[in-house]
Amino acid sequence: MSSSGTTRVAIACQGGGSHTAFTGGVLQRVIEDAPGEYEITALSGASGGAACATIAWAGLRRDDPGRAVANLDGFWSDIAARTPWGRAANDGLLTSARLTDELGQFSISPYFNPISEVGRDVLRDAIAEHTDLDAAVAAGGEPSLYVSAVDVRNGTFELFENGEAGVEAAVASGAIPNVFEAAEIAGEYYWDGLFSQNPPIRQFVSDAPADEKPDEIWIVRINPRTREEVPTSTSEITDRRNELAGNLSLDQEKHTIESINRMIEDGVITDDRYKRIALREVDIAPALADDLDSHSKLDRDPGFIDRLMAHGRERAPALWNG
Repeated sequence: MSSSGTTRVAIACQGGGSHTAFTGGVLQRVIEDAPGEYEITALSGASGGAACATIAWAGLRRDDPGRAVANLDGFWSDIAARTPWGRAANDGLLTSARLTDELGQFSISPYFNPISEVGRDVLRDAIAEHTDLDAAVAAGGEPSLYVSAVDVRNGTFELFENGEAGVEAAVASGAIPNVFEAAEIAGEYYWDGLFSQNPPIRQFVSDAPADEKPDEIWIVRINPRTREEVPTSTSEITDRRNELAGNLSLDQEKHTIESINRMIEDGVITDDRYKRIALREVDIAPALADDLDSHSKLDRDPGFIDRLMAHGRERAPALWNG
């Protein structure tokens, strides 16, 4: 707990496309109902988690939590395929993706697929509609924001901080390679944050005095850590491979914090620039996660989106109730 009597909290949002509607629900409930002792001092995200973190950050930066909650609702409402054309395109994309995995059918590069550009524009417009990033940047102060992406040509991780590059940072973090063209920012090209820090965590604790570091880091995990069955079909194998890859960077980020915590507890680290930081997680309940495959991360069905948001709101109290 900080000297002010509050518990400083940083929230890290794992990527996962449409599954991060769950994250939207979690963030809404945290903002509305977390006990007053908790102060959100930073957010980070990758892919869909970056969009949610950016939208929440923009409202909180302007000291308007109600705006943050409403904008998360509005964003996911805009993302959902509610028109007849939108529903048809959504169904076609999901069917094509699943058949390609099973049958090896021909797929179209996003550079030659006009629907890809439409999808990217929907994402960009939805984020822009529900954030005023210029006002959030101008407001200054806390919370901080970290959005991850990977430089396609250089293979380096990129971190966009505190509204840097505007909406395009969140678009770059959501640029799934086989769905969208690489996102261009200042002459460089970026793919999904899932391939870099998913989500960023170490930046919460880097190069800051101990009293400015978080007391707790709350993680919104999208990819399940365990599965009951060994995957056997092509699509099941692909699903599990993607889940494991998505969790790899998150677990590496956690390991750094946990290692420092152990060394502090064992007296190996006594430098007062370091502090013990608690890690808490919330994830999609196994009963629901078992029904989700990797392709459903592209699913924009309104009922599906609403169900995940409601589930996130239901699960969020685990973060402060332990």
